[in-house]
Amino acid sequence: MRSAAVLLVTIACSGAFASEPNTPLDCSDWVFLEPGYSCSERKDCGAEPCYIGDDLVGIDVASELLWFRRFASGMCGVAVLQRTEVVRDSAVETVIAYINDRCVTPSGVHGEVHDAVIPYGGVQFDPSRGQLLMSVRSQGGDPYYPVRSTMIAISGFATTFDVLQTYTPEPALGFRVPYMPEGMAGADHFDTYWGILAHPIDFTQAHPLQCGYPAAPHLGDYLTVADTVPTPPPGEGVYYVTSSTYQGTTRYGRKTTAGHMSGRDPAELPACLGPVAQVQPKGYSND
Repeated sequence: MRSAAVLLVTIACSGAFASEPNTPLDCSDWVFLEPGYSCSERKDCGAEPCYIGDDLVGIDVASELLWFRRFASGMCGVAVLQRTEVVRDSAVETVIAYINDRCVTPSGVHGEVHDAVIPYGGVQFDPSRGQLLMSVRSQGGDPYYPVRSTMIAISGFATTFDVLQTYTPEPALGFRVPYMPEGMAGADHFDTYWGILAHPIDFTQAHPLQCGYPAAPHLGDYLTVADTVPTPPPGEGVYYVTSSTYQGTTRYGRKTTAGHMSGRDPAELPACLGPVAQVQPKGYSND
């Protein structure tokens, strides 16, 4: 398994299993229709509503509208099942994700049981994390299971500044182009590196993974990089870092020294010339 550093957002993991019938629906039940998005729970409010605010529409850093809608999607006996969708709208509406109420026992006119999730308490967009926050209430079909209110975060939207990499087991790295990559007015291209996870990390020993991509980055584009790095031995790991270059200036994140934050020195990164043949460090194998 690859280990994570602050410059890599996630470690590889398998897909989540859906929740059990007769229990409240949760993040594992969401279905995503576009790559790079995910759901996580930010707060458990128990039986009390998680109140975010009165806004029913969020606005992301690309000035696109984000909201949820709920409509009938089927029947469970005589009970109506609902679907909740997260919608992005600029010129065209796009459904990013949805979650369906679940039919448990459609056995009779008065015997049907279903699990439901209901958006309740507003939405809010967090530009620093690229997350749409939603308040939802979930009810398991079992009448003895109490209502559960949670604040969930739909992640994977473009951020204001940071390149937030995610890792998927296909395998590939991915991120959305930020509004101002590393605080710059734009990006001419990105370079992705990897290296052996050690303390401290020596970026002068980083290996180029993919260089000078894409030809013309646009805000909100979801970019992926194939991961051809050999699997490290047990107990060891690798890190990944992506730099942004704009009009000859390269930046790749920040560091903290004695409580003061500053940009990492771009001179430490080796030149990135692609396509790149992978270097297999000592002790690593493809087995």
